[in-house]
Amino acid sequence: MLDISGVHKIILSQPLKDSKHTRATIEASGDMFQLSMYTAKQVFHSNFEKSQLQPVLDGLFGVEFSQLHAWDGEYEHMAKVSKKGKILTSKKKNTNQPRKTNFSKGSFNRQKNYILSEGTNIPVLVDMGVFTKDGKVAIAMGDKFGQINRFLELLADETSQLPEGTKVNIVDFGCGKSYLTFLVYHYFTVIRGLDVNIVGLDLDEHVVNTCTAAAVKYGYSSLRFLQGDIGKQIEPPLQGWGDTDSFNIVISLHACDTATDHALFNAIKWNADLIYAVPCCQHEIKKQMKPQGLAIFNRYGIIKERIASLTTDAIRANLLEVSGYKAQIIEFIDMEHTPKNLLIRARRRLGKGNAGGWDEIEKVVEEFSLSPTLLNLLKTAP
Repeated sequence: MLDISGVHKIILSQPLKDSKHTRATIEASGDMFQLSMYTAKQVFHSNFEKSQLQPVLDGLFGVEFSQLHAWDGEYEHMAKVSKKGKILTSKKKNTNQPRKTNFSKGSFNRQKNYILSEGTNIPVLVDMGVFTKDGKVAIAMGDKFGQINRFLELLADETSQLPEGTKVNIVDFGCGKSYLTFLVYHYFTVIRGLDVNIVGLDLDEHVVNTCTAAAVKYGYSSLRFLQGDIGKQIEPPLQGWGDTDSFNIVISLHACDTATDHALFNAIKWNADLIYAVPCCQHEIKKQMKPQGLAIFNRYGIIKERIASLTTDAIRANLLEVSGYKAQIIEFIDMEHTPKNLLIRARRRLGKGNAGGWDEIEKVVEEFSLSPTLLNLLKTAP
């Protein structure tokens, strides 16, 4: 298709229907290349050797992009996939060649210093397919690598000042098969050097058994998985919660509908120092919504769904505020990857909660005729 010998820059454009990227560039520096994959808001970088150039192109041109331009210092090479699926190629002499980029050895991926570094021995990432066996980010997994690091960055924001000797206790509600629990363990033990005790809770016995076997495989002795129901937890499912010199975290990622409310309620009840929740499937409020004076929000299905979702999380964040937490709602990952992209982060603060938040919640509840689970749990709690 294309003679790539001597090529020092390639631009791929015209994304195909199923592509989540807007364009891609490949630039050479000696025997190495850097691939940059662009979305509407972000760019992800990965490096590979010269011998991998053709396989990388095969995985992008005609798969994610239908147009390619490449430069070798003398010619501009062009290739395009026609509507009938044929590859059309041409080349021309071009005096306006893009200049060669000379990366220093350490400047690849220079745009982002990730917590989990490429080239580090992290077996979990290899098993996930994010890292190749030699510790490099797999070409197709740049987005996933960025998302994992994004969560760890949000976690590090609130825990970077923990003193030596702190024991970190973590309960992960509805952990599922997600390897993020393992990477949180890696972050606190290997990168931070702290004593950590993590329990992952899930309803699925098969998931619990699979994750338990993985924890044994990685030698993660203080990481356990238990079968249990978020809504039926009375006490924290691990020892040492709330002990002196401990820091206690509750994580709930993509727990469906009101399961997130039960996770937040338990976190409040147990005086968790830090809460991370990425809600999912906010069906409860959507079913209840009957606006009194704002009927326009009920008129269009997609608007009702989004208003219900945002209202649910706004009420949850405010309930955390009145319960003695400083709450934030943060965009976790881009909307193009998933519409469930908001993360609620809350840190317990000394003193009273924001009592004025009750009035705000009651006004929303009255306007939309709502009966949110978290509100009911807190009202009926001792």
